[in-house]
Amino acid sequence: MSQLNYTHASTMNNIDIRRVDLNLLVVFEAIYREGTVTRASEKLHLTQSSVSHALGRLRTLFNDALFVRHSNGMAPTAVARELYQPILSALRILEDTLNQRPSVEQPRMRKKLTIGLITSDEAAFLPQIMQRLGEDPQYEIVTALYEPGKFENRLATGRFDVALQPFAYSYPSANVLSQLLASEGLAIVVRRGHPAIRKGAIDLDTYLRLQHVVVAPRSMEPHFIDMEFSRRRLQRQVVLRCQDYWTACKIVAQTDFILTAPRRPMAHVIADMPVNRLLSLPQGLNMPEAADIYLYWHASANDDPDNLWLRQCLCEIFQVKDY
Repeated sequence: MSQLNYTHASTMNNIDIRRVDLNLLVVFEAIYREGTVTRASEKLHLTQSSVSHALGRLRTLFNDALFVRHSNGMAPTAVARELYQPILSALRILEDTLNQRPSVEQPRMRKKLTIGLITSDEAAFLPQIMQRLGEDPQYEIVTALYEPGKFENRLATGRFDVALQPFAYSYPSANVLSQLLASEGLAIVVRRGHPAIRKGAIDLDTYLRLQHVVVAPRSMEPHFIDMEFSRRRLQRQVVLRCQDYWTACKIVAQTDFILTAPRRPMAHVIADMPVNRLLSLPQGLNMPEAADIYLYWHASANDDPDNLWLRQCLCEIFQVKDY
């Protein structure tokens, strides 16, 4: 079978709307939303062959593959991502007109960019992102939690634009691209005046003996720090798993519990909660790789200008050189 080749969207032919079958746009929206030709055909009450034929005509029309196959369906290309919101808006306006409903002036639609996280550490980067957007942001920024390592399908289907994760994973798929954002190491949060802390330091025996708070939005999953401890055949006493760093620090401030977490988000939280302090890990427990922060995105979005803006923004915030 001969391989289909498509040029970049910038070489797309000028399209005469009078010669376009508008039903093709309905098919495009259904494939984008459903993620497979099979589910799109079911929603549209068409045969799979009809939808596949329409997809072929769409590819010719836009001079782009539009959707590429992956393990769980079809992922939109950068061109398809760019087309989706305008096509969806046009179809809704057309539907309103045909149903003779008065057209309401639509506010300017902001492009939504979603950042996948495994812990709620938005304080480390969200304020800087919103500062860069200014008073009239062109994007709506969304954060969403996921289970460690389980984000490839979300990236492929466009539910996530990027994902952040505090350690590296090896992926069999070449469609997941990555960039190391930071190697900061871990820090311990304790309340000032903690009776077990001497001279601003903590030894390993004391660290393992004390009771720990863990930030784990999905409490049934092993925490990434405990995964590192397991590799080193160490075990700590976890007495509480909660949903976010601010709550964890508030609990630490009122108890003798301690919290171990990446240093960057902790520095932001501690700045607003001076009753707590940051300590270095005990000697013999240096685990800088446990707090390495990686940025992941799907290859189909590599040249997407919105995705690129978000990646560059995060790299600037984390002071990545030569991105």
